[in-house]
Amino acid sequence: MNRSSTSTSALRGQSRGAAVPIPRVATAPVNWNNDDLTDWRPKVPFPAILDEMVAAGYDATEYGDTFPAEAGQLRGALIERGLTLCGCFHPLDLTDDERLAAQLPRLKQILELFAAVGCADIVLALPSTPQRVALAGHVPADGSAGLSNAAWDRLGRNLTVVGRMVAEHGLRAHFHNHVGTHVETPDEVERLTLLLDLAVIDLCFDGGHYAYGGGDPAAFVARHAERIGYVHLKDVNPAVLAAARHDRLSFVEALKRYIFCELGHGGADIAGTVRSLRAAGYAGWLVLEQDTTPHDATATARANRDYLRASCGL
Repeated sequence: MNRSSTSTSALRGQSRGAAVPIPRVATAPVNWNNDDLTDWRPKVPFPAILDEMVAAGYDATEYGDTFPAEAGQLRGALIERGLTLCGCFHPLDLTDDERLAAQLPRLKQILELFAAVGCADIVLALPSTPQRVALAGHVPADGSAGLSNAAWDRLGRNLTVVGRMVAEHGLRAHFHNHVGTHVETPDEVERLTLLLDLAVIDLCFDGGHYAYGGGDPAAFVARHAERIGYVHLKDVNPAVLAAARHDRLSFVEALKRYIFCELGHGGADIAGTVRSLRAAGYAGWLVLEQDTTPHDATATARANRDYLRASCGL
């Protein structure tokens, strides 16, 4: 059964009064350790970061670069704290065949580690580039800073190749739209959705990045729910976004001004996005992220978890 028919069946089941699928909530190391701003704050080491996650009210997390690469050590630390590993963010040069070939052995190691600890998902993305980091949130609409048609073709082909590799290890691949990369704007994300072979790879939809890039997250979910298999939830401060566009700030500069704010305090329509997901029968991961915060990182992560529980019933 394909994902589209699964979504339709879920909706039909709801109309008969069946239980509505409940998404699973997780956190991510980026809430404490931001790799885009490596000198922003001292990194919280492993396994102390797991303790902070538990203190913030989470029972699942993505993998981070400070986590161990040995399955027994990782599994033991997670089990000790009642945590589940739900995936990780892993950029790949999917538009460059030569670079991608050199990166696949490392991807294989990650997939073997995840399979050994019972993780079923991995989130892929294009790497950021200096040009697109500089243009985050104000990418020219004429496509002059975008991929060539040939690069889009390579991206589509390699998404399927890597998706099949991930599936061979028993995991599911998801592609993440991300500011500072060549899949940021609504037009770029739309084109990306047409390249997905849903048998092996779907979309990790990041509503915060989509709003940052100029889109309406809830409306996108309503149109493309059958293509979404994993979700990053983050909110966007509209005042900082307006300044980023007016002053042509880079992604890094915007992060330093806290462009991502606590859930429910910005313009990314978190509640509307969750409603659209639940209406479509979505039951995958909702990973709550706030890449930078002016406050204590654990307190912010806890506030975001509390918001989702109070405002969205999750």
